[in-house]
Amino acid sequence: MKILRNYILRDFFSAFLFSLLILSTMMILIFFMMTSHTVLSKGVDIITALKMHSFYIIYLLGYSLPFSLLLGVLLSMGRLIGDNEIVAVHVAGISTYRILGIFVVLGTIFTLALFLINDMIVPSMHFKYRAQKKNMLFKNIDTLIEPGVFIEHFPNYILYIGDKEANKLKNVFIYEVEKNNRQTKVTFAKRGEFVTEDNLLKLKLEDGFRDETSPNNKNELYRLNFKIFFIDMPIGSNSKVSIDKKPSDMTIKELMDKMNHLKKMGVNTVELGKEMHKRLSFSFSIISFIILGFALSLSVRHKEKSVNMGLAFVAVFFGYLLFILAEAIVEYQIIIPSIGMWLPNVIILGIAIFLFKKNAHFR
Repeated sequence: MKILRNYILRDFFSAFLFSLLILSTMMILIFFMMTSHTVLSKGVDIITALKMHSFYIIYLLGYSLPFSLLLGVLLSMGRLIGDNEIVAVHVAGISTYRILGIFVVLGTIFTLALFLINDMIVPSMHFKYRAQKKNMLFKNIDTLIEPGVFIEHFPNYILYIGDKEANKLKNVFIYEVEKNNRQTKVTFAKRGEFVTEDNLLKLKLEDGFRDETSPNNKNELYRLNFKIFFIDMPIGSNSKVSIDKKPSDMTIKELMDKMNHLKKMGVNTVELGKEMHKRLSFSFSIISFIILGFALSLSVRHKEKSVNMGLAFVAVFFGYLLFILAEAIVEYQIIIPSIGMWLPNVIILGIAIFLFKKNAHFR
């Protein structure tokens, strides 16, 4: 079994490195395209642009690992099956389950590695990319008004924007808090726009409501529905030099600390919970993709690289599409993050187990 394991792993790592090389080449092309666009359209010097985009490429590498592993399994198993070596293995009394076990152990190791990368390296690189981009390209408060960030640059206010285009905003949440960090007012608007004037952020909000706690009963709310509402928010003195972290820029510990901090003030933390469970679920997806790749190789039984690469692209596209849909249903609060962000893995693993059981036995 040891000889067979080493033989399979040698084949697998050759295919894995091949697929990683393809993805790395694509990322290098993206890297130079992004750099040239920054240099030509923004007037940034090439050294600074290269440094900035190198952070982003490292961030993207965290997404390439599951695809490379899936393709590695498909290519190595495809050759084993195409050359009928799998039949010889079965004749020797070694079942398909034991071969799958080799890949599952390997997947577990890579899952732990991806978790560490996604928790310690990728968020840091993404934040450095955003910070350097902002410090380099912009010089005013407008750029700090960013979608997907709980912005705390405004004294006694927390601002959250769902989407932004120029100075036009969508799905605006404004939380007003007292000095004891207790939330007293919540304002929501479907649309809005803003301007900055002196040390004020001036907001014009449309189609929304404003909830305010009763001064006599903190558990009692008053709601004001509005068509148009104006609000002025003072800008903190450090708002032009510091940049808030997005959920994707935080480690798991930072996400949990931020969630606890915001929950105490009654702020909705769905975005933070979504990012935390997405990070955990995406790391675990390596095992799901490896089992899926193994099951697909048993179903198709093809050794041509082009066929297996096509299968890998389709499988990964389907998997990533599931993650995007999961994010959407969690964002719209149709389902809680701890369930919604794990659904893609459940579906992928379910399909993989079905295909494996159907094709596990060779005759």
